[in-house]
Amino acid sequence: MTRCLIPLLLVASWTVTLSILLSPEPVSGFGIPHDVVPKMEQGNDGALRHEHTLLLGWMFGVLLIATFGGLIGWGSGTRWSSLMGGLLITTILIVEGVFSAMCWSYHRQLADPVATPFLGSFPASTAWQLYGMGSIPFLFVGIYMGFFRRQIVTDRTSAEFQHLSKSSG
Repeated sequence: MTRCLIPLLLVASWTVTLSILLSPEPVSGFGIPHDVVPKMEQGNDGALRHEHTLLLGWMFGVLLIATFGGLIGWGSGTRWSSLMGGLLITTILIVEGVFSAMCWSYHRQLADPVATPFLGSFPASTAWQLYGMGSIPFLFVGIYMGFFRRQIVTDRTSAEFQHLSKSSG
């Protein structure tokens, strides 16, 4: 794995985070007064509240997913050309695809709320969140568990840990 990939992803994440924090607050961004209970605020037009941050939110999510997968690869010392590296890249791309589909369907839902497509009994964006983003990250867990003894905590790293434990106490 290239040494500068993770620092570049972190710098890009910080840049997007600062862009989100410095973006102007939309009118009625936190809602509008409720008709019956004036002290309570209710949501306004979703497009007005979310459209300006949808692209930045998507960029932040994509960078966060790539950073997470990259840190697993970096921490395990795996090469991208190995089996674990290939599985990590594949999983990162699958999670990125599901996340992008969720953001895209939410964008379409904001553009035309009346013509919202449904996947099963949920709007498409909610279905992508529940079925995709809720379950697909377990692929990372499976990779980590499957390669734990071979790649992450090997006999060599266990011996090094024993040596460090003895020398510190």
